[in-house]
Amino acid sequence: MEISGAFLAVIIEAILSFFLIKKENSKKNLFLILYIVTVTLDLLWEYFIFNYDHKSTLLIDAYPSSFRLLKGPLLFLAGRCLLKYPINWKHYLHFLLFFVVFICNVIVLFIGSESQSFHGFYLWIFKIYPLYWCGYLIAALTVQIRHKNRDNAFQMLFIKFLFFVLASVITYTVCIFGKLADKELLRVIYTFSFFIQFALLIRLNQIDRQLSGTDHKNENIAINEIQETLTVQKKNIKYKTSVLSKDYIDNTNRQLIELLKNKKIYTKEDLNMEDISNMIHVSKNHLSQCISEGLQTTFYDLINKYRIEEFIVQINQNPDLQISELYYQCGFRSKATFYKYFKQETGINPNDYRKKILWEKELEQSI
Repeated sequence: MEISGAFLAVIIEAILSFFLIKKENSKKNLFLILYIVTVTLDLLWEYFIFNYDHKSTLLIDAYPSSFRLLKGPLLFLAGRCLLKYPINWKHYLHFLLFFVVFICNVIVLFIGSESQSFHGFYLWIFKIYPLYWCGYLIAALTVQIRHKNRDNAFQMLFIKFLFFVLASVITYTVCIFGKLADKELLRVIYTFSFFIQFALLIRLNQIDRQLSGTDHKNENIAINEIQETLTVQKKNIKYKTSVLSKDYIDNTNRQLIELLKNKKIYTKEDLNMEDISNMIHVSKNHLSQCISEGLQTTFYDLINKYRIEEFIVQINQNPDLQISELYYQCGFRSKATFYKYFKQETGINPNDYRKKILWEKELEQSI
């Protein structure tokens, strides 16, 4: 395929990617949307120059677009947003070089070859552009890897995206300057690499949408659990006037603990007090009172305590599995609830706990 066809194909996909991501209207995707817009403008400029010079790539090299200087800062700031770092006015200084070169771009277009020295300076900027581009990609990758969370599917794919872009830039630059392949063929291949970039960006948007839906669901679950806990506590106050014998309380709690230990009923994610009251044939009110007076806790605190203990057993046996996969198996429906109870029981967060296990296993193997 000739290069004009490659330009058109990638431009069309860029526009489609823009609308697919923009449709979600996610603030997290703002810089990724601007990245797509920037790539589109850069390709449109090259397509215009290519056709202006009777389908020759000579003018593309003589008048490179300044838009490409936006790509590095945009991906770097997208990474900051992903890690929920604040963005202030100082961060927008990253775009300063673009505006300077954009002005130079306009001047070069109007003066043409009348000022060889100025045009030479302009082209020199783009000779070091690959270093500038790689520098931003490496900086973005370094920050992401340093704060990598393997349970964050969006971040893991974003890291792969950055690696792919960096590998593409390095390969293209080495092949061009080393004259390892035909320049026009390399240009077409590099242009088509944006197909993969846009496909990854669309996938990132899909993951972001899924995570947003899950977070919203988890918030609702957490609110419901809090409301149910408050209801139980109110009932407990009421039951202080209701006297149950010590033997009754002990017997009820013994049956409950047996169910939890032997049957592991806590792994049922929608387990509620009515389910257990039916299993041991006591009323919900009496069950709540027995847990409160005999075990000095609430129903949900007790169930989640057993879930955490089960999670600890599972993570010690399978530290390489994803945390989210394990806590769902243990009965947790909400990430927020799981993290809250895990920190309450162990004093550290699950990620640090798993790192500790992996470190201990590596230490054992090295001895």
